[in-house]
Amino acid sequence: MKRLAVLLLILVAATSLGACSAAAEPTGTPAYTVTRSWSNGYEESALVYADGRSLMTHGQYKERITLPADQMAMLAAAAALEIPVGANSDDPILGVAIGAGAPIRPAGLTKDSLPELMNRLLDSHTLFP
Repeated sequence: MKRLAVLLLILVAATSLGACSAAAEPTGTPAYTVTRSWSNGYEESALVYADGRSLMTHGQYKERITLPADQMAMLAAAAALEIPVGANSDDPILGVAIGAGAPIRPAGLTKDSLPELMNRLLDSHTLFP
C-alpha cells in the first residue's frame, strides 16, 4: 500500500512539473523588441510582450523571464520618448522596435532611453542590475 501511495505521489508531482514547464509561449506582436549585433558576429535579441513575458536569445541560448509591472511601466515611459539614434560604428549596434513598428537601427544609448533600458535587460535580465 505504501508503494502505491509513493507511486501516486511521484506521478502527481511529475504531472504538475510538466504542466509548469509547458506554459504557453507568448503570442502576438511583442510590445518591445531589441537586437544587439557585435562586431565579432555574435547576435542577441529580446522580445518583451505586454504581459511582461520575455524571450531572450544570446547566441544559441534561449531564456524566458517575466518582467514585473514596475519594469514594464519604465519601458512604457521610455517608449513614449524619442528613440535616440546611434552610429554605425557603435559596438554593439542596437536595433529597437516598438510593437509592429519599424526598428530604429542603430539606436543610441542615451540614459534611461528605451534602447538603453533594453540593452540593460539583455545584460542583466532586469532593469535594476
